[in-house]
Amino acid sequence: MATTIYLDESGFTGDDLYNPEQRFFTIASTILEEEEARKILARCFPRYQGNEYKFTNIWKRERSREGLRALAAEIPRFADHAFVWIIDKRFCLLTKLVDYLVEPGAYEAGYDWYADGWGLRYLNTIHRDLVTHRADELYDGMIRAWDAFARDPTNERLDSLKELFERGKATTEAPLPSLFDLLLRGMEHFRKRNTNLAHFMDTSEIQVTSVFSSITWWRQQRSEDFALVHDESSSFLKQRDVWDTMLRDDFIAPPFPIANGTEVELPLRVRSSTAVCSHDSHSVQLCDILAGLLAKAGPGLVGGSHDPFIVDLVRSGAGALNYSGVMPHALYVDGPPQRRVGPDMVDRMIELLRPYLDQKMAERESFDG
Repeated sequence: MATTIYLDESGFTGDDLYNPEQRFFTIASTILEEEEARKILARCFPRYQGNEYKFTNIWKRERSREGLRALAAEIPRFADHAFVWIIDKRFCLLTKLVDYLVEPGAYEAGYDWYADGWGLRYLNTIHRDLVTHRADELYDGMIRAWDAFARDPTNERLDSLKELFERGKATTEAPLPSLFDLLLRGMEHFRKRNTNLAHFMDTSEIQVTSVFSSITWWRQQRSEDFALVHDESSSFLKQRDVWDTMLRDDFIAPPFPIANGTEVELPLRVRSSTAVCSHDSHSVQLCDILAGLLAKAGPGLVGGSHDPFIVDLVRSGAGALNYSGVMPHALYVDGPPQRRVGPDMVDRMIELLRPYLDQKMAERESFDG
């Protein structure tokens, strides 16, 4: 018997990751069944009016917001039945920039960038250095320029990014000049490897990978088969070919390394992925509220301002909610990465996606021909 995982999202802006109005993308998931979710929502929001419970409606009405206090108090009771994946899109852009410009050089030098979560700790380190050495303007310019390049890859946009790196190398204090020098050298290698920038595409994808990360977390907690139910308004299954490839049963990998240094057993054994109208699913509606709540909590999680109301919810019980994601943490590098022995995480992911990648390569060659 498969366990059903319900999920919904908040803050998706497509490939526009540098979006000042929607900094955080969240996906909430739960294994609470419909009747239990219905009871929770009815208890917490007894005077709610509407065809379905929506976080946006709850947040903008003071009376409805009080229901969030009741929900926060309930969360410890069902905390092990819910999980939220959260992405700070600004930090995500820094992650993608470093993955494309710096990691390949480490790989060629024989290092395993991702082993034991080293790559994430390195990103935390350079994020800390950029912020503490008052390079916020450069940091903002870098991620904005990378976002522009990723969405419209041209040599002119790469040149704009190079100018920022050169300015950073010339004007910042140690240890930042060495970072910008590393980025400049990485950019030269990137240009040599990517002579046709028209082929550099789909690099701003976060939706399918976030669903994959969410299911990965559940697989690390539980051993049974899964059935996935999601809001039909979500666009992640527009990339059904990628999703189906990720779930293929003929790829067996115990263990499969992931970026935080842990491992998961593949296949994930998701036996079905079903789209439903959120109006008809209280479990999906609960996920909508949890996703919206974590998006509002996002600034406080990454060292920004703390909304007093959110702080109160955390103290009331919302702090028991399980979450993880792509955002800065206070875990830093204290030495070089491990030497690479065999395939690293990216190598394994390429193996997993091989049927999809081969299909895309054939389509590209057909188009170019």
